[in-house]
Amino acid sequence: MKPSIQALPPTTVRQIGSTQVLVDPSSVVKELIDNALDARATAIFIDITANAIDSIQVKDNGHGISSEDRALVCRRYCTSKIRDFNDLKEVGGKWLGFRGEAMASMAEMSGALSISTRVEGEPVAVLMKFGRSGELESTERASLPVGTTVKVTEFFKFLPVRKQAALQHSSKWLSKTKRLVQAYTLARPTVRFALKVTKANNDKGNFMYAPKATANVEDAAFKTVGRECAKQCDWVAMESEGFVVNAFLPKPDATGTKIANQGSYLSIDARPVSTTRGTLKQFVSSFRERLRKANPTLASVKDPFFCMNIICPLDSYDPNIEPAKDDVLFTNAELVVSVVDKLLVSYYPEAKIGVEEKEYEQIWACLQRSTRL
Repeated sequence: MKPSIQALPPTTVRQIGSTQVLVDPSSVVKELIDNALDARATAIFIDITANAIDSIQVKDNGHGISSEDRALVCRRYCTSKIRDFNDLKEVGGKWLGFRGEAMASMAEMSGALSISTRVEGEPVAVLMKFGRSGELESTERASLPVGTTVKVTEFFKFLPVRKQAALQHSSKWLSKTKRLVQAYTLARPTVRFALKVTKANNDKGNFMYAPKATANVEDAAFKTVGRECAKQCDWVAMESEGFVVNAFLPKPDATGTKIANQGSYLSIDARPVSTTRGTLKQFVSSFRERLRKANPTLASVKDPFFCMNIICPLDSYDPNIEPAKDDVLFTNAELVVSVVDKLLVSYYPEAKIGVEEKEYEQIWACLQRSTRL
């Protein structure tokens, strides 16, 4: 009898793994930004075509890829960040990337992948072209300053269903990519970022941030969410239990219309993370609750601006939760939540509630209960 369980062919295994790492064009940009920042880049330039998949290019001024590492760049599970599983506990605040999967996935899922790179001391750069298997196929001399440029063309070429879906929702992926770049800008306000959407009908998708030498998150916020919103906010910081929480938050008396619809930006050790699940979502919920208690008139503000970076002690969280690396698992989630709450409570004193405000509070409580039901 033929066994029902069989080993998948290596090619199929690679393809399945690739689609877990790179789920849309913005995830390609994210992985390449992570690599650039790990290479200590201070300037990162992103070009992406208007349909989001024809061409994605990220150029940086980091330290480049050394000659001995170049052939391994796109081989799966080849990484310079860790040597064994135990090294993951020290990755957190040191590296953004560490899996050794992203570049291999790009090669697997794209029509072509090329990397130009040059390290300090080299007379010229080298242009490398990689095959779908991640193997280096050709090299030639190139003109490029110290740094690295990665170009991905025809993303999703070998996944026709995903390609079709991406083309149908290209504006969604461009918006997500822009917000992603803005999130990195707030997390790394001393780094220059530029996003350009090529072959577009207008420049609405473009974004540029050129920081001054002493730039901080306030400077980044003025560019990212706009002057009107940023002027409604204040810088606040607190150190407790080994954690350092830095936040740029709406003032208790902020004007609701000016902070609305700007969204949440959270980073852990300057790693932008998602705020849609788990402990990270709880931070945003706590912020909104404290903002509402400080100023009940802001309770109805939709998606108010929130920006926070938490600097964590070594080995206080695991960043190896899922392929996108936009979630973390804290060793002691209750502790870090209490630290964030401590900052929020100190910054947002609870308002004294009058008769009308008490009625408003009661209405709000009823709405909350009806939503849960």
